[in-house]
Amino acid sequence: MKKLVLAVILSFAIAAPANALTVQQQRMKDCNSQASGMKGDARKQFMSTCLSGGSAQTKTPKCTTGKPCGNTCIAANEVCHQQ
Repeated sequence: MKKLVLAVILSFAIAAPANALTVQQQRMKDCNSQASGMKGDARKQFMSTCLSGGSAQTKTPKCTTGKPCGNTCIAANEVCHQQ
């Protein structure tokens, strides 16, 4: 009977840490919440930078053509109406 009780206790002790998120899973969760509202290439670039541990504090996309407007890129001749 003691062996059975000990086996049950050990099984709970081993299973408990399985519910905790790993560092990478926590980073993914944090980056995903920061990227809410982003779409397309801007989100992809942000997630890549964020998950690699880069400067993920800003949500401004780095536009190769055009200019940033909120969470997306717009053409250089367009006017950004977001504040």
